Amino acid sequence: MAFSVLSTKLHKPQLPDSVISRVELLKDSYRASVILVSAQAGSGKSTIISSWLSEQNKSYSWYALDEWDNDLTQFFAVLIAGIKSIDEQASERLEQLLDTYQSIGFEAFLKALIHQLHAIGHPFILVFDDYHVIRNNQIHHVLRTILEHMPRLMQLVLITREDPSLPLAKLRAGKRLLELRISQLRFTEEEVKTFFSQQLNLNLEEEQLQHLFKRTEGWIAGLQLTALSMQGLEDVSGFIDAFTGSHYYIMDYLMEEVLEHQAPEVKDFLLKTALLEFFSGELCEAVVQLESGNGRTIIERLVKTNSFIIPMESSHKWYRYHHLFRDLLRQRLEQQSEIDVEKLHHRAGCWFKMVGHEQEAIHHFLKANAFEEAAALIECKWAEMDIQLQAASWLDMAKRLPMSVLEKSPVLAMGYGWALLDMGNVVGCSEWFDKAQALYDMCQSEVYPKGILINDTLQFELLPATIASARGYIAAATDDIEGVFKYTRDALARIPSDQYQKRGLVAMLLAVAHWGMSELNEAEAVIALSLEDISRAGNPLAYNSIYMVLGELYLQQGCLNKARVLFDQTISRVVQENHPILLASLYLGLAKTAFLRGENKQAYALLEDSKAYGQKYSLMDWKYKYYLMLARVYCSEGFFDLARDCLRESKEHYFMNPIPDDISIKDMEIMIDMAKAPYADCKSNLINRPLLLKKEHANQSLVESLTVRELEVLALIASGLSNQEICDTLFLALSTVKSYNQTIYGKLQVKRRTEAVVKAKELGLV
Repeated sequence: MAFSVLSTKLHKPQLPDSVISRVELLKDSYRASVILVSAQAGSGKSTIISSWLSEQNKSYSWYALDEWDNDLTQFFAVLIAGIKSIDEQASERLEQLLDTYQSIGFEAFLKALIHQLHAIGHPFILVFDDYHVIRNNQIHHVLRTILEHMPRLMQLVLITREDPSLPLAKLRAGKRLLELRISQLRFTEEEVKTFFSQQLNLNLEEEQLQHLFKRTEGWIAGLQLTALSMQGLEDVSGFIDAFTGSHYYIMDYLMEEVLEHQAPEVKDFLLKTALLEFFSGELCEAVVQLESGNGRTIIERLVKTNSFIIPMESSHKWYRYHHLFRDLLRQRLEQQSEIDVEKLHHRAGCWFKMVGHEQEAIHHFLKANAFEEAAALIECKWAEMDIQLQAASWLDMAKRLPMSVLEKSPVLAMGYGWALLDMGNVVGCSEWFDKAQALYDMCQSEVYPKGILINDTLQFELLPATIASARGYIAAATDDIEGVFKYTRDALARIPSDQYQKRGLVAMLLAVAHWGMSELNEAEAVIALSLEDISRAGNPLAYNSIYMVLGELYLQQGCLNKARVLFDQTISRVVQENHPILLASLYLGLAKTAFLRGENKQAYALLEDSKAYGQKYSLMDWKYKYYLMLARVYCSEGFFDLARDCLRESKEHYFMNPIPDDISIKDMEIMIDMAKAPYADCKSNLINRPLLLKKEHANQSLVESLTVRELEVLALIASGLSNQEICDTLFLALSTVKSYNQTIYGKLQVKRRTEAVVKAKELGLV
């Protein structure tokens, strides 16, 4: 992964020794698959869930969300790291798939995530704290999909200040949701009495307690700040009598009281560290500029006085402020004109950079308007993130830089263009490559221009080769075969011999160009050279992917035995090396091999194997190729309506791939039209497919024939799967499966599932 995951994001808040137990509010939690804790800041949401988790026997992951987690790759990376505490194998598999994210796409990765959550064989809990910070609709879609395909052994807990855009009404109707809101989270009068007794060892009069309860309405944050304000006061009664107003007034008043009672160095510490999402003693010392050890001393003092500071793990190295307290401190910080907030952010950025946490460093450098320092880190992340196919995440960081900085860095400009190209923007990327090349050329001139930023010297040296490679990809995408040859040969001539992966991937583009011109032997020779380089690079996923492409080339050369052996060997290697993302496509290759050998029965079986793997996770082009292959088999059997259904599915899932298809969707449409007329008079092949023909004839005998997908659903119904199990198998929403059921019942003229199975068997449909 491109960024190391701070473990502090994956620890539930440590509970103070004097916490008031309120877990009875969750006594019915065992009945709910989803727990929603939705209330205003300072309501004790995280505390009650942390207490509840301490009493559970289940493994769990606590994910403390912040603004950076709106980046989808970041979200998945931290989520996967958290799953490691629940199931290490599931986490490792998902880590491998995340490395291929850009190849397999969002839907395939989401499918894999759901599959791995279902594969966990023991009860577990996923907690998302501060879910209200999430604005990325794709992340909301992730949660909605998890809810639609909820693993039986999983509980989901959402802690938020506002209700999320999830199907809460549906969960309530299904009695799967337990909700805690402000009305339940407020302290009772008895709890207020216990709280002041525990926190201050102070026994207030009944009338005083009632006054505080009435003014705070049992609001926990208000009571905590009240307790903090009363520490050391002689005239407690006078303080309570003056205590009046709304929540906003109370918080403003109490905050002033808290800060005024602090020593000057502690007040300064609180204000200056409020800009940190989380902190350690060393980080605080760097930001506030304290002597070594003083940061830790102040933190320990604040912990002892219950000053809204929360340990983030058991080692008590990392802490955070209570969110409401932090927000109020930040408001005060903005009012202190003598404090240079940008300078504080810059110090934080320098510290995070020093300890190797680039993402946090970039965040603070951007806040400090230290754009060139942020740009240096972003530039040095490009090569790593490009290899890991994380173009979207890198581009999101680069877009936060001013245009004036981007246009001074040849490597940043080149990376910006590549990220756009990776995301399919073939037009917009070109101007960035032009800018990068112009900057590079200026640096080669005798008068070296001032102001040009170069931080990653290796990528700067490789820049002409990288841009030539990019132009080769653009040529391939625009069917400019001559351009592919020109630019890829130029790139290969410029790439150093020890840059094995870069050379191997560019060589593959050259092979595709030969392939597109039907120069298959030349393409094979170039692929062999590519394999040599990729094997030296030590990237097994890329290595096996190229072997898979070579198998397709063998098929188009007519070398069916070589293709079958290669696919079998690659499957064995992929299983051994645990890269299952390729299996659906490899079995599809075997199915095509069987079909071309005239072994249709074997082709059907291998297509089923391919579908079984593809329903878990697959490359982005697998689905369209799967249905295109199934259409070819159906057409050869004379099942023209089924073949056309498959073509419709193939069109719907079409994904552009540089590898030339031996038969396109358009070719297949023509083949069906040409084959259908003469086939009606052809009887010679009926002996070899009586069962398949019986199934097709039975389907055609219905008033309205079943589609391919409806036949799939019907077969799963007949096998005894429940609606939910069909959802999980076909990765469909429950409502979609129910809709298919009703359509199938209507076409079979039955009213229920059992009648449908009997009718289907009578007709020979299953």
